[in-house]
Amino acid sequence: MRFRIGISYGPERGPYPHYAAAVRAAADRLKLDVETVDLSDPRATPKSLDGIVFTGGGDINPERFGKGDEADRVSGVDDDRDSFEFRLLEAAQSRELPIFGICRGAQLINVGFGGDLITHIPNASAHVKTQDGKDARHEISVRKNSLIGNLTSEKRAHVNSSHHQAVGRLADAFKPTAQADDGTVEAFERADETGKPFLVAVQWHPERMQQDEPLAGSLFELFLSSIVARARVSCRR
Repeated sequence: MRFRIGISYGPERGPYPHYAAAVRAAADRLKLDVETVDLSDPRATPKSLDGIVFTGGGDINPERFGKGDEADRVSGVDDDRDSFEFRLLEAAQSRELPIFGICRGAQLINVGFGGDLITHIPNASAHVKTQDGKDARHEISVRKNSLIGNLTSEKRAHVNSSHHQAVGRLADAFKPTAQADDGTVEAFERADETGKPFLVAVQWHPERMQQDEPLAGSLFELFLSSIVARARVSCRR
C-alpha cells in the first residue's frame, strides 16, 4: 500500500528538504511505500493525503491570536502562508487525518485550536540558533504516559532548538507533554485521544537531529504508524 504524506511547506531550498527526507527515512525503517507531497506547490492537492506534517518557518501574524499590538516582536510573517496553512489544518481535521506539527507547525496548530503564542520568549537565548548558525541544544522534561513519553525511557531528553516564539496559552483540546526548564511548552498532544485522529506537535526540529536520537526519527515513525493503523481500520469497515 502506498501512502501520501503532505508537507505543508516544503520547497527544495534552505532547511525544508529535511522534512521529506526524515519522513522517507522513517518509512524505510518501517518498510512502507511513501510519497511526500509539497503542499505549497499550487499544483498539489490535499484531497488524497493520508497525513500532514506542518513545518517550521517564519512567525505567524500575531493578529490571528489577539496580539496585534506586539507586531514589532515578530519577523518573517507571510500572510498568504498563514491563510493557506490554517485552511489546510481545517481540512485535515474535517478528514480526520493524522497531524504532526514541528516548530512553527506546532504554534500554528495551537492557534488554530484557539490557543495563543508568546511573541518573543523573555530568555530566548536558550532557544535560538547559536552565533555560528547551528541549532541550539537544551534539555526538556518529558511527561510519562504520553505519546512522546512512550518514545523514551528517560524523564529528561536533549533536543535541538531554533525559535524565539512559543506556545503561550495552550488550547483546551491539548495537554503539554514536554517542557524546557524555563517552562516553555516543547510538545503537546490531544488531552483526550478517544475516537480522535493522531496529533502530536513539538517545538524542536526532529528532522534536523540525528535520526537515531530518542525524540527524532522515532517521532516520524510514530506519525507513520498512526497512518498505517488508520488505513487498517478503514479497510475493516
